[in-house]
Amino acid sequence: MFSSPELTIAYIKRQPESAGRVLSKMRPTDAAVFLQAIPTRFAVQAVANMNPRPASLVIAKMGVTSGGALLRDLDSAEASTILRQVDRTEREELLKELPRRLRRNIEMSLTFPTGTVGAHMTTAIAVLRETDKTSDALGLVKQAGRDFADLVFVVDDNRKLVGVIPAPSLLRHGTHTALSELVDTTCAAVSPHARLEAIAGMDAWHDYSCLPVVTRRGEVIGMISRKALRRAGQSKIADTDAVSPSMAESMVEALVASVVGLVDLWTSSARNSEGQGGQNGR
Repeated sequence: MFSSPELTIAYIKRQPESAGRVLSKMRPTDAAVFLQAIPTRFAVQAVANMNPRPASLVIAKMGVTSGGALLRDLDSAEASTILRQVDRTEREELLKELPRRLRRNIEMSLTFPTGTVGAHMTTAIAVLRETDKTSDALGLVKQAGRDFADLVFVVDDNRKLVGVIPAPSLLRHGTHTALSELVDTTCAAVSPHARLEAIAGMDAWHDYSCLPVVTRRGEVIGMISRKALRRAGQSKIADTDAVSPSMAESMVEALVASVVGLVDLWTSSARNSEGQGGQNGR
């Protein structure tokens, strides 16, 4: 592909989707050797853009330790899609290499049939109660960092979904505002048993990049994203968007980064204010 690791890494950084397509066409053994020779963070960018079937063959060739290290840094929904293609025995060995929370998340998604929402959802979501305050939500956003999605899910005492709050709206209100005052109760929720093609054309995708996944009793157990649908081959929602998929994802990533950065700024300002207040008191 390139004559030096530096050029290869630069190419992955600039064009991860193209790098994923190139790797998908390589012999699994050659692709595995290549991925093991570069830093994991760049290997993850490329594998995340591969077709799940060749990606599974490559990870199998990498071995349990190297393959597990790569899966650890993938989005859980992407890792689930790839592991679904791996031989059951090898899959069990790879799962043992993963942190407990990620392993539980993936194992849960693997219990659902391939074409359903549950098979492609992630359970790594930001969940708070409607009695919590914006300060609680902002703290959770900061703690989650880049793993955070662009929505906070609000539930009642029985973990039943009340609604969602877009992350940016948290910054427009006082820190002691109850989440019940901000929550959008009109956001559509989907069942983990629903077929992907059945939800791909929902109007809700015009407003949100991910939707809550709930049980028959209304308990929120995860979320399904636009990206997961596209990766699974359901492109209806991409066709209805005025913004291209890659640009939309970049906008979401930029939004999340901005929110996390603003939370850091808000936290620092609050800490400084408290410090000044303490000095004035003395």
